[in-house]
Amino acid sequence: QLGEHYKSFVAVLCGFIFGSSNISDITRYFLFSPSVSALSRMLNDDFLFLKLNRRHRRRVQSIMRKSNRNKKRYQWAIDDTLLPHYGKNIWGAHWWHDHSINSNIYGHKLLVLGLVDTERNVFIPVIWEVLQKENDNSDYKKGWKIGIEMLNVAMKEGFEVSVFSADSWFAGEEFFNSLSEMGVDFVVEIKNNRIVEKHGNKKIGMSIKNYFSTFDRSKISFRGKNKWVSSAVLSFNNSDEKYKCVAVANKKGISNVFFSYYVSNKLTWDANKIWSIARYRWAIEVQFRELKQLFALGGAAVRSKQSVETTISISMISLTVIRRIQIEGVDASKNRYERPFPASDIVNDFKLCALDVFISKLASPGEVVIFNKFRNRLHRDNFRKKPNTEDYAFAA
Repeated sequence: QLGEHYKSFVAVLCGFIFGSSNISDITRYFLFSPSVSALSRMLNDDFLFLKLNRRHRRRVQSIMRKSNRNKKRYQWAIDDTLLPHYGKNIWGAHWWHDHSINSNIYGHKLLVLGLVDTERNVFIPVIWEVLQKENDNSDYKKGWKIGIEMLNVAMKEGFEVSVFSADSWFAGEEFFNSLSEMGVDFVVEIKNNRIVEKHGNKKIGMSIKNYFSTFDRSKISFRGKNKWVSSAVLSFNNSDEKYKCVAVANKKGISNVFFSYYVSNKLTWDANKIWSIARYRWAIEVQFRELKQLFALGGAAVRSKQSVETTISISMISLTVIRRIQIEGVDASKNRYERPFPASDIVNDFKLCALDVFISKLASPGEVVIFNKFRNRLHRDNFRKKPNTEDYAFAA
């Protein structure tokens, strides 16, 4: 499917796995890499982004089929992240408000839908999209609508996963109703100012924070860590829909306020199950950290629509390559509770193995061609201007 771009794709993929987002550096240090021009043609291909994404989703389904055929170990999770950029005329880059630091950031806002492997506690990206504005004065499409569209695509392609989790950015009646209509069971975090309309037939009319403030608490546990919760079946915001609501606190006494609140459309789920599903969602936050620190997400200096989308896709594929190694390596042990090696350890092993093989080749008397090729790539002129894959003439 990649055709003439196959070699360029492999070079960029290896570069991203090794944490290098600079196209010139990939050309310099990966001896099999084509020229910078060839890599740029690949990144700016009009249709490569769609091809890579379709192929990636088929690969994820293959990983699921090999996971002991236990479909219940997976659940959907969705979240967004900001990719800061510097410079002008970058497609899709706008000013976005970052609530975590209460400041505005210029860059891309990336929405990612993926699967959490609850047995191995790792996240596998499935579909992603850069949120866009038509211009600086217009609104972007609501994240929850894009999330529903992405989930529809995944389900039509055969992903048989029916449990979904999200944070409070997606909490809204329209989102809840859309998930319920699709037959998806969800757990979504809500803010503490959400107004409780009814408990049964009794009208309440107060925030969920105040409603639960005097409730008795029961103990639950997730992976050996205890929390204290209260729960009730409630309705919100002039809606007749009922949701199982769970309030979570660190300690039993009512003087310790609840720090998070969750709703689910599965009224029969107990508080422990709802809290567990909510905690599994944290794997997507770990994924964003690894994508940015290890796999060069948002690091490539590209500007066009095609190159922005393609570099994001290659970062996601790089992570999935490591996820497959993590999952298959641990599944082979048959220990359901064994944790996989960290992604950073696997990447470092790759780097050490590559360095070991390369040093061995350089030390072999029959590898003069490789030695000369490496010396040419590191010629000073290759750092002063655009890298050249051709041989340089060296003074004797």
